Amino acid sequence: MAASKGIAAVWRFLFYLFRPRAPFVMRTEHYLLEAHPLKGTLTRSVLRRGVWEPGETAAFIAMLTPGACVIDAGANFGHYALVAAKFVGPQGRVIAFEPDPFTFGLLQKNISLNALTNVEPVMAGLSDETMRLGLTLDEANPGGHSFVGESVWKAGATVQAQVYRLDDYVAQHGIARIDMLKADVQGFEWRLLAGARATIARDRPIVFCEVTPDALRQHGDDHEVLLRFFEEAGYGVGMVNRKERRSYDIDYATARALLGGKNAGHADLIFTAART
Repeated sequence: MAASKGIAAVWRFLFYLFRPRAPFVMRTEHYLLEAHPLKGTLTRSVLRRGVWEPGETAAFIAMLTPGACVIDAGANFGHYALVAAKFVGPQGRVIAFEPDPFTFGLLQKNISLNALTNVEPVMAGLSDETMRLGLTLDEANPGGHSFVGESVWKAGATVQAQVYRLDDYVAQHGIARIDMLKADVQGFEWRLLAGARATIARDRPIVFCEVTPDALRQHGDDHEVLLRFFEEAGYGVGMVNRKERRSYDIDYATARALLGGKNAGHADLIFTAART
């Protein structure tokens, strides 16, 4: 953690000292990154801070094992996919889904930049059906593009994107096992999980999931359904504390209170299957 804070301080100083305008390659704690200093990509935030989501990343790394298969839904420029690739090693596998064509291009560049052979980028999202679906681009937040148009900060163009039901994708591509599913999908959490029921029942993967109650409701879904799904499946629940940069176990009553409050924002939850 001290190293991460030191890197962040140095990069903040350099960013504001030189104020670069053209994209360039920077080294982060875990990977090389093509950083875009102007607005329009999340890499600008990494450039300014030196790190990306350090608390969530630490919790994510703690649950990765060599040889694991990881699904990254909502991969964006590839932070979690690149981190996963490092820790699952050459015998592991990372399948990174990103539906926005421009952002997908950034993901591909960063995979190539790191010469990774264990990451498979897929220009698509995940849902409860395999189909084409409108993705609303967020002009104010490059991490906020969403299939739930009402949830974006500043709606831009809508692009038609491929989405897959994860159960279909797994069957069609002969994926024998999934060990971890990371989902950051801006209100589409339940649709993704509903399309992954068979895979979750079969493999009992760890599920890292950013849950956004307001965005879920805007799509006619409810965080209670999501929580009940994992509770009835015998999963435990934990959460990431961003300020403390750590994760800890909670119970479902606490999770419901966290997500059901009047001014509840998003929460980073970790669902883990009970050991047998």
